[in-house]
Amino acid sequence: MDDFQKRIDSLLESYLEFLDEYTRLRAQLSKLQAGVYQNIARANFSAERGLRYGQDQYDERMQASRLLRISAGDDGEDDSAPSFHVEKFNSSATETPPATEPDRPSSGEEEQESDDDAPQERKEERDENSAEQEDKEEKPAGEEAATSTVRKDPLFWFGLLAPMPLRNAQSLAIEAMEQIIPRLVTVNAEMLRLEIEVGRARKRRTKSLQKSKAELVPAEAEVQATTPAVEAT
Repeated sequence: MDDFQKRIDSLLESYLEFLDEYTRLRAQLSKLQAGVYQNIARANFSAERGLRYGQDQYDERMQASRLLRISAGDDGEDDSAPSFHVEKFNSSATETPPATEPDRPSSGEEEQESDDDAPQERKEERDENSAEQEDKEEKPAGEEAATSTVRKDPLFWFGLLAPMPLRNAQSLAIEAMEQIIPRLVTVNAEMLRLEIEVGRARKRRTKSLQKSKAELVPAEAEVQATTPAVEAT
C-alpha cells in the first residue's frame, strides 16, 4: 500500500512542477502578445497619412517560414506525451520557372519534313546548345543566384524600409512562436499524461484495498469461530 501512495505522491509532485512552468509560460506569452500589439499600434501611429499596416499589405502567395515537428516522448513509451518543436527552414529558397516545351508540328508535317530538314535541324540544335553553354559559363554564379532567389520574409510586404516598431513586433512574435508556444503545448501534454497516470494509480490502490479487505474477512470469521471453542475448553 505504501508503494501505491509513493507512486501517487511522485506523480502529483511532477504535476505541480509542470503546472508552475505552465503558469510562467502563459505569463510570458501574454507579455509577448501585448508587446506585439503595442508595437503594431506604434507603427500605425507613426506611419504616413493614409497608410495602415495590416492585412491590406499581405501577399496572397505567402508561405510558412517555420515547421512544426512533433516527436514521441523521451522515454519512447507508447503512452508518453509528445514533444513539439518549431524549426526554421531556408526562407530564401530558390524557385526556377518550369521549363516550357516548344511547339511541335503535327505528325503529318513531321513526316514530310523529316527527310529534307533533319540534318539542318540537328545542326541548329547543336548551335543552340553550344550558345546556351557559353552563356552559362560567362554568367557569374552570384548573379544567377540573385535572379532566382525569392524573398519570403513577410516584413518585406510592408516595404524595404519597414519601421522599427514593426520589426520589434516581428521579433516578439518569432520569440513566442519558436520558444514559448512549443514548450507550452509540450507541458500541457505532459500534464494531461500525468492526470491519466494519477487516475490509474488511484484505481490500482483501490483494487489493492478491496483485495486486502476480501482476504481479511475469512480470517476474521475463522478467528470468531475458534474463540468459542477455546472458551469451552
